Amino acid sequence: MRFFTSGATLGRRTRSSGALGSRGRILAFVVAVVAFATPASALAAGNAGSTTVYTEPIAFTLAAGVCPALPEELSIDFSGTVHGHLHVSTDANGIVHVNWPDTITGTAVDSEGNTYRFNYTNVQIVRDAGLPIEVTITDHFNLVGNGAANQLHTFFVLRLLITAEGEEEIVFSTHGDPGPCDAI
Repeated sequence: MRFFTSGATLGRRTRSSGALGSRGRILAFVVAVVAFATPASALAAGNAGSTTVYTEPIAFTLAAGVCPALPEELSIDFSGTVHGHLHVSTDANGIVHVNWPDTITGTAVDSEGNTYRFNYTNVQIVRDAGLPIEVTITDHFNLVGNGAANQLHTFFVLRLLITAEGEEEIVFSTHGDPGPCDAI
């Protein structure tokens, strides 16, 4: 799940409430998925962790009228390959570290027949010490080719720090319009 806003850096915002809120629930979901998907040996303090490596094909479409940086009638079909790995380990202090980078490269064709190359990278890093929990997500998408969508670039960085139940600090920076224009 992603959070998007248009524009440049939102800056820092600290929020306190009695409940974790939507971002906290999403983070709790991520932590729960990692916990259930992680072998018990990877959660033992001071271990080397476990790594899952994967490569798989992917196809997706950026529908016409969705990305404001493109002509409204233009749609783009993408196909490529995902290369990624998920590494989970626990350090000697009992802090769980999750490193989950994905890279997707491939080609695309727009509704006018123009061709493109694209690359996409999403890196999610979680440092879970119970509390605080630190999450950093870096995401970028680049499309280069000979049509109207040439040089479409989007980028965002989300940093989330949860210091106590219901207290979170969020820093969110963007380039381009990653909400509707990041097709992945």
